[in-house]
Amino acid sequence: MVPRGRAGLALALAVVAGCAPALESRDFARGAVRLDLSAGALPAPVTLTFLGVGGWLIETPRTRVLTAPLFSNPSLWRAGFATIDADTAAIAEGLARFGAPDVSDVTAILSGHAHYDHLMDVPWIAGRLARDARIVVNTTGARTLAPILARWDIDPSRVDDVSDAAADVNGGGRWISLGPDLRLLPLRSDHAPHFAGMTLYDGERREDMPVPPVAADEWLEGQTLAFLLEVLDGRGGVALRIYVQDAVAREPWGFVPAGTDSVDVAILVPATYAEVDWHPEAVLENTRARHVLLGHWENFFVAPSPDPAPVPFTLLPDFVARLRRALGGDDGRWTLPLPGTRVEIR
Repeated sequence: MVPRGRAGLALALAVVAGCAPALESRDFARGAVRLDLSAGALPAPVTLTFLGVGGWLIETPRTRVLTAPLFSNPSLWRAGFATIDADTAAIAEGLARFGAPDVSDVTAILSGHAHYDHLMDVPWIAGRLARDARIVVNTTGARTLAPILARWDIDPSRVDDVSDAAADVNGGGRWISLGPDLRLLPLRSDHAPHFAGMTLYDGERREDMPVPPVAADEWLEGQTLAFLLEVLDGRGGVALRIYVQDAVAREPWGFVPAGTDSVDVAILVPATYAEVDWHPEAVLENTRARHVLLGHWENFFVAPSPDPAPVPFTLLPDFVARLRRALGGDDGRWTLPLPGTRVEIR
């Protein structure tokens, strides 16, 4: 049963969504997008290619990293009632189709929590395509991956549990080098409920799994992390800041430390936004992002598509309306990319 308060909220959101203008084709970015944000501090452009769901290929002048992509896309029925596994053919096809045909020099694959839609495809990519990449995860992610590594010939030392390096709004944490011009600060974050106040597959693993997970509910979330990336210039200064939200979080979870200079680009998640108060408003106030990119907005229960529908239970037009208001109506400050869109930052 849905609690009365939640039912009222759902009804209110439905009314608001009905009032929010429908999204039009022009609201979705495709192809190449150029942003002028670095004021000449970058020796070459930084590019962010949206691979769909939580996947991004981030390329600085000297470093390439992935945020955990998903191309296997088990159906809602399979995710709920059957076994699931990485679809290696779909992964290879998706990477090539959406702009990352060669990831052999990727230095790291980032996943802020261990649900299957973030982590299930990662071992095959790391074992077969990005053979030198570190897998940057939370503690539960590392313990879930433990029995999978041998299957894809991955040295356990490549799994980097960064939970103890995480900062929060009060500070702390430890910067981690991902390459000669890119560093990362993990941030303690949270995972919003999926619907009606219920969070699926929550919980943490306190020891390594003895056998690989075969069902969606075995991919437990763990303590979710967000990420702050800093692109360094040739003198060791910061040329660009990128905030990566791994899941919608209640404030102040996932916030950058107080006193951090404004973020140039924030990658935010619309999915499940209505399950917390003031998203995206709170995280925008914290990061003071100059530009917003939206990821993990599309339906991942069907095969990957260059023209997808929104994820079920997410009122995307309402989220975009709220984002527009939070950005003062400036449509030049946000981008809703279709998979395969390449965002070039100069």
